[in-house]
Amino acid sequence: MDTNYEPHMKRIILAFLLLNLSMPIYAADSYLDGDQLLSKCKEAIKGANGDANYNSSDTNLCFGYLQSAADTHHAYTKSGLVEPIFCRPEGISVGKLVVIVVKFLEAHPDVLHNAAGGLVSAALRAAFPCSASLECPVMPKEQDQADTIYL
Repeated sequence: MDTNYEPHMKRIILAFLLLNLSMPIYAADSYLDGDQLLSKCKEAIKGANGDANYNSSDTNLCFGYLQSAADTHHAYTKSGLVEPIFCRPEGISVGKLVVIVVKFLEAHPDVLHNAAGGLVSAALRAAFPCSASLECPVMPKEQDQADTIYL
């Protein structure tokens, strides 16, 4: 039994990427844009702030989208397929990612028509730039506590 999984994982990820490239053309028109993501993530913040009238479906989509973006970036960079775009500190919550992305999108209303995936990457790159050595920074405890969403 082969215990060296790294070459196999690279092939699996590459196959997944190539499969995505073969998706039908019409799928390009169905992406989530920044305006839609902002709306959904504002619902997550409403819910975290105790507003009983928040939309739980929008909240779940926001959390899932941001967690998926962060996890996918992590998997691609750790496999060596891509260079890191951002260096997220260990242990940062998805709630903190929501706050970061909402603040970024609100500060850049002129780009909300663009695909949400690229905007999430830009927001996280601005919040968590990689050092010259591409090592991930450690977030100070006092900064970690600010703007935290507990759900």
